[in-house]
Amino acid sequence: MRGANKLPCGQFIGSFIHHEEVYSLKRPQAHVNEDKSEDILKKYIPVEWIMRKIPKDYGIDYEIEIVENEEVTGKGIWIQLKSVENPIEVKSKEIIINSESSSIKYISYQSPVNLLKYSLSCDFPLILAVVDLTNELIYWIPLQDEITMNLEDKKPTWRDQDTVVIHIPYRNNLVDDQELNGLKWYSLEPARMRAFAIIQTYYHELQYSTRFSGYEIDDGYIDYEEELLKSAKMAKKFLTLTLEQDSLFGHKGIDIYIELTKPMILDGIDACTRIIDTINTHTTTWAETPLLIGKVSHAVNLLSTCISMYQNFRKDFLL
Repeated sequence: MRGANKLPCGQFIGSFIHHEEVYSLKRPQAHVNEDKSEDILKKYIPVEWIMRKIPKDYGIDYEIEIVENEEVTGKGIWIQLKSVENPIEVKSKEIIINSESSSIKYISYQSPVNLLKYSLSCDFPLILAVVDLTNELIYWIPLQDEITMNLEDKKPTWRDQDTVVIHIPYRNNLVDDQELNGLKWYSLEPARMRAFAIIQTYYHELQYSTRFSGYEIDDGYIDYEEELLKSAKMAKKFLTLTLEQDSLFGHKGIDIYIELTKPMILDGIDACTRIIDTINTHTTTWAETPLLIGKVSHAVNLLSTCISMYQNFRKDFLL
């Protein structure tokens, strides 16, 4: 009989059934927190700004480019986003400011040392943004400045640890700073660094190629007048170029540079023009010319002062 040697139908089918253990798929809480953090960050960042997520980040989560009045500025910040599930405790401490005690609020965050080391290798401002998931708040701090101006002095052995506690001023939160002035400030950091490098070059050239002292001056007479003429022309050129650094002296510049330093540099430029004119017309005077030379010398020295002064402004966003 045909098919007599076949197995019964049930047995035949059963011999081919492969039983597999069923595994359930799980989504780690860390992934959920990551999405929550991104949603909260987007809530604070203006919709017109360009927010780029960095895939497979190793220290940077987002690159954010500033847009103002529909103009893509080319200025940006880079953010490492960290989240905290439990409400962040706001603490306070007493500090001395101008010989007076003042209370300042801050939060603490345990940062991986590898992230801090990585930030020092970055040629752009890397911002650590800590998200309080419960209260939907974001606190931020510029990592490079925190390291160079705080950790290196207060915790010099921080590199030998796995983690280190950093203190973030409470004022560095995106609720109180709805205009995002702090982030806008740091978006100009690369431009300011370029400006300072240029100004340092000008200052170096003026220090080694000009002379604004030691002249014998009388009415209609200056010894070594050709040297002074050359020095005044060079100073006028470099002082004028200095004021073209928009990130320092323009509409996006630093207030004290615009209000105090810029007028004194302009005085120096005017003095250069006056020196050049009086030498060419032989109308120098023993009363006026030394004063003009002094104004030029002061303006030149301001180039160096601008660079050293900047360190104080960087402390505004640190504890």
